[in-house]
Amino acid sequence: MAYTSSLPFGEIRDFRDSEINGIPALFTMYRLDPETLPADFHSCEVMGGRGSDFQWLVPLALANFTGTFVTRQPLFREKQTYAEIRRYGIFDATTVDEWSENNPPLLLCDE
Repeated sequence: MAYTSSLPFGEIRDFRDSEINGIPALFTMYRLDPETLPADFHSCEVMGGRGSDFQWLVPLALANFTGTFVTRQPLFREKQTYAEIRRYGIFDATTVDEWSENNPPLLLCDE
C-alpha cells in the first residue's frame, strides 16, 4: 500500500547512509512505494510522536510522517505492525549502488 504521493524507489536520488536499531539502512525524507523495491530490500516509514521526530517504525505512517528507511533485512517480526526506534543515525549522502556494495544481501546458512 502506498500514498499517491509515494515515489518509485528508482526515482529517489537523495538517500543517506544510516542505521536503525543496529541495522544498516538507507534513509530518505520521501515516501516511497514499497511495491517498487528490489526483491532483497525492505522498507518502513518513520512516525514521530511525543516531541520526537523518530518515535516508531511502521509500514505506512498515517500521521507524523518523518521519512523512510530501506534495509536488506526486515525490521518487523511476523505479524508485528510497528517497532519502537531505540537508536538511529543518519550519515552522509550515498547512492543505492554505493550503499549496496558496502551492505550485500544477507546469506542464509543451511543447518
